Amino acid sequence: MKLVAFSAVTLSAFILGSCCGCGGNGTEDALPYDSTHVSETTHHEEEEATIAFDGVDKGEYVLYGHTDILADSAATVTEMFAEMESTGAFNRKVSVKIAEVCQQAGCWITFDDEKGGAIRVFFRDHFTIPIETPAGTEAVLYGSLVMDTLSVDFQKHLLDDSKAAGEEVTQEQYDAIKEDKIETTFDCESILVKKQH
Repeated sequence: MKLVAFSAVTLSAFILGSCCGCGGNGTEDALPYDSTHVSETTHHEEEEATIAFDGVDKGEYVLYGHTDILADSAATVTEMFAEMESTGAFNRKVSVKIAEVCQQAGCWITFDDEKGGAIRVFFRDHFTIPIETPAGTEAVLYGSLVMDTLSVDFQKHLLDDSKAAGEEVTQEQYDAIKEDKIETTFDCESILVKKQH
């Protein structure tokens, strides 16, 4: 199994083209995503990719994304960070609780890390989940934990998302963004969202 993170410049340029997201497709056993072929051109082409699972019923969960996955054998958030620290990579399933959903399109989510910080999850090829998914919803993510650089423009784009969702965003918040920001993100191939009862 192989998952490769995007470069910071390519990710930021690619994401600004449509609300948010990441690119790629494949299967759970073999993810044919090779960073040597990543360019803005390939990202543009991938934006047109068909999403294999767009709200497919999976018993207790609903599946979105490219790969058919099960909820079993998922790491905890603590295990994910321990694996990242010890091996330098995390490329598999992790069980999380959704903290926030992009209210503009449902094209990204966040979950809390082990220290209470937010980890942003970008969905490959701009697939989405319902924007009304409540905070605290259990989910299983399949993909890679990566260190990424968010450009000034992309950080402002995230403020635009918040503003479009009805949150108050001041000019001072925009003006405070003066440099790129290094952030831990999750490049998500597929997500299982637990049904609300």
